[in-house]
Amino acid sequence: MNILFSVPRIHTNYTAMIKGLISNGHKVSFITMNSEKLNNPYNLEVNTHYFAPRSRPYFPSGHTKLFHFESFRALKSVIEMEAPDLIIVRDLMMLNIQIGLIAKFLKIPVLFYDQADPVVHESLKRRVWYAIVRLFISKYRMTTAKRITSDTDIPGNIFFIPFSVPYTKIKQTYKTHIDSSNPLKIIVVSKLGQKRKNLLFLLEALLPLFKQDKIRLSLYGMLRSTQTSKQNFTRLQNYIKTHNLISKIDLHPNEKYETVLNAYADHDLFVLPSFNELASISPFEAMSSGLPVIVTNQNGTNYIIEENVNGFIFDPDDKSELFLKINYFIDSPDKLCQFGLAALNTINDHYRPKHFSKNLEKIIYQNL
Repeated sequence: MNILFSVPRIHTNYTAMIKGLISNGHKVSFITMNSEKLNNPYNLEVNTHYFAPRSRPYFPSGHTKLFHFESFRALKSVIEMEAPDLIIVRDLMMLNIQIGLIAKFLKIPVLFYDQADPVVHESLKRRVWYAIVRLFISKYRMTTAKRITSDTDIPGNIFFIPFSVPYTKIKQTYKTHIDSSNPLKIIVVSKLGQKRKNLLFLLEALLPLFKQDKIRLSLYGMLRSTQTSKQNFTRLQNYIKTHNLISKIDLHPNEKYETVLNAYADHDLFVLPSFNELASISPFEAMSSGLPVIVTNQNGTNYIIEENVNGFIFDPDDKSELFLKINYFIDSPDKLCQFGLAALNTINDHYRPKHFSKNLEKIIYQNL
């Protein structure tokens, strides 16, 4: 089967998806508006067609990609050249509306993909958004998000497919012994200049543990060049300096993808304190390296957590709860090994690339 993706940018969370699809005999290609290359540790064969977004005076400021449109002839030519059996489009953009219309003309099924929880209450704006999607793109939607607290039945036109991770590219080991005399090494992988990642909250919650010399923290992630991102990152740096934490917190902005993957195994515990988190791939990556994981109840991929088995879930407004969850591993370091093995088993049993491919195939053959 030939599958064509249309996405704003080829995010690292596509790597395992592509790996699973190609390994199962499918061909994968991309249409994208970002010239950034695919992080490709498997040397996968993927055709990529780049349509550069152009600024126009009538576009709302900061929404060039959303409103950018291309020549119908050029898009149709690419689609006919790739001859896809299925098109998966990510997010509502003018380009994807065009692709949806072309696909209708060519009678190619389309699946709309986003990372919104399918059962969390939708705002009026998002209801209008999905009405446009159903009208111009597809009535079928795929999402990788589903909060563990969501217990409502998922509508029949929405398909939940969990993330998968490139398991074979990450160290398949877990710690069999933790030296309790050393500080607990915590890693966070997150956008470093984004307020909703809640990193300042994390530092404030863990300040007593820093002062007692019980923890070390590494912060990895993308740092955008926008003014807002720089301001938020500066606040983080100022807090670290003000509280004399420079020797206890390492900042790693904009590291290479493989560098981040390799960094997980050098730590003991993964934490992601973000609120309003649609769907994060980093907890999967951390568990693939045998790390227990702590995330919030507002994370759309917290379904990966088995409470008190491979990690914990906490309220992103409750510093004391986060403190207690982390202190649990300081008081019981042997639990890091136990939880780490459970984390590896969780990934191996449910979230490898082959699982994504099989889940998508099931949706295609039964519904599209």
